[in-house]
Amino acid sequence: MRLMSIVAASMMAASLLSPSVAMAEIPAQGIFSKKTSTATSNGKAAGVALKSLYTQYKADGKLNMQNVGNIVNLATLANNLKDLKGQSDKSAFYKDFASGLVTGSGNLVNDSNSGAVMGGLAGLVNNVDLSGIQDAISGDQGNGAGEIKNASEIASSVSGILNMFKK
Repeated sequence: MRLMSIVAASMMAASLLSPSVAMAEIPAQGIFSKKTSTATSNGKAAGVALKSLYTQYKADGKLNMQNVGNIVNLATLANNLKDLKGQSDKSAFYKDFASGLVTGSGNLVNDSNSGAVMGGLAGLVNNVDLSGIQDAISGDQGNGAGEIKNASEIASSVSGILNMFKK
């Protein structure tokens, strides 16, 4: 009990004697570092999903919306794009997302196509209802097993992005 009192008193004295040190650490660990870390992580995950979708797209010549792997990759893409909604191309989040996208895609997204791909992804998340993908994964779609309510709109938008990778 006496030891706990000594430790508590020492900690209190240290915090009173050096408040500037404690306060100096707050900005470095604040919301900005978390936000950019999230953006990069989301970009990486989206890049991995795009690469997988492109591999299937290239093999089949179309985006097969009945393929369970594609549905899972589309859900991953949708989940990781949601924070991109409403971001401007000048924001730190947008730029960090793009950086993660390059890494996650194994350079499928690169300097020459990153602007167009990011524009396509921003258009996808801002203009297309992606909730049907989540509903199909969770079984809440109400349209029958594995059906996505706006599958053709999603497939068209994502195919447009995947076409940017064709050489």
